[in-house]
Amino acid sequence: MVAGLFCAFSFALSGLAIARQPGLLAPVAILLALVAARMTAGHRTLAGVAVIVATLAFFFGMIVAISTDNPLF
Repeated sequence: MVAGLFCAFSFALSGLAIARQPGLLAPVAILLALVAARMTAGHRTLAGVAVIVATLAFFFGMIVAISTDNPLF
């Protein structure tokens, strides 16, 4: 149950990372998703999707931050 909560929190941080500071928020989202993947076998697919989404949020967040001259950190 805690792993599912970590995955949901990782998704929320990933969404924020695209709009705000991707250098700080996206790595935290990736770490949360990796911890959730290690915690449980039942939510392993959800945690894998959370890792992928957080990684893409880091990538696209950096692109958005660079193109709009927003701070990375």
